[in-house]
Amino acid sequence: MIHEYAIEPNVLCAWSESKRDYAEFLREYGLGTPRIFSSFPKLKPHKLRSYFLQSAPADESSQKGRRYIEMVNKLVETIVLREVEPVVSGDWGSHVRSENQRAPFNVIISSEFLEMDECITSETMYDLESRWLHSDQINIQRTDEGISRAVSSFLRLSTKQVVIIDTFGWTPEAIVQMQSLISRLIQNRVHSQLPEVKLFYKQHQKSPNAHHVKGKITDGVNLGAAALKLDVFELEEIPGNDVFHNRCVLTEHGGVITGHGIGVSGEEEHTDEATLMRPDIYQKKWRQFIDENCFQIVSEAGG
Repeated sequence: MIHEYAIEPNVLCAWSESKRDYAEFLREYGLGTPRIFSSFPKLKPHKLRSYFLQSAPADESSQKGRRYIEMVNKLVETIVLREVEPVVSGDWGSHVRSENQRAPFNVIISSEFLEMDECITSETMYDLESRWLHSDQINIQRTDEGISRAVSSFLRLSTKQVVIIDTFGWTPEAIVQMQSLISRLIQNRVHSQLPEVKLFYKQHQKSPNAHHVKGKITDGVNLGAAALKLDVFELEEIPGNDVFHNRCVLTEHGGVITGHGIGVSGEEEHTDEATLMRPDIYQKKWRQFIDENCFQIVSEAGG
């Protein structure tokens, strides 16, 4: 439900001339949207920021200049880290072609069409069947493929933390799905650094402890040489705090919330809805489970 975007600096510069394009950029890209920018053609956000600022309008204090700098700052706030080779010479178009052959982007926005399926321009991005159009809510089957359709891009693009929150994350169905999600996480990556994985589930009368759940998960996953850190937490609600009820997956690039969580029924007739979180809802969940941990830890199993 999120998509990695590469964008040419010339496009961003052109958008800074238009109040409409500037406003759309702030609304349609970044955390809480389906469109997350790639660190291409750099390795790190601060390097990418410096790279884009080289194309800033000559008068940075002008309205166009201020808009451009604000868009660059917005661009690097939430970013997909991509391992790219340093390029000494060559234009952006040549470099993006080469990198796209190595590991395809979801979408490339260029000032001129580059004869690649992934490429769109400012003129073609609003076509009826444009790659730019993404849904922030989808209907999925409660199968492995259905869950993957909702969260696989979050898993594949994350390099920091994958947080899985499910009240029934201890059930056999959820454990099998955790194994599948971890297997998908280590495939088709654009960066070799693996994120930490955290599973939070709610204590129930029959729920096993975190060590048991983690053992069941790791017993069924073939990680090969991948060094993955998995932490499992069994939580209990604290009187006076919010309740543990939602089921969602969070990474540094945003979050998706589902009705039934990761436990699958395996029946194609059984469906669920997956919804991309708005930034305020995402930040609330991140604060509740990661920054502040608003629940009592009953048991935990670290990596």
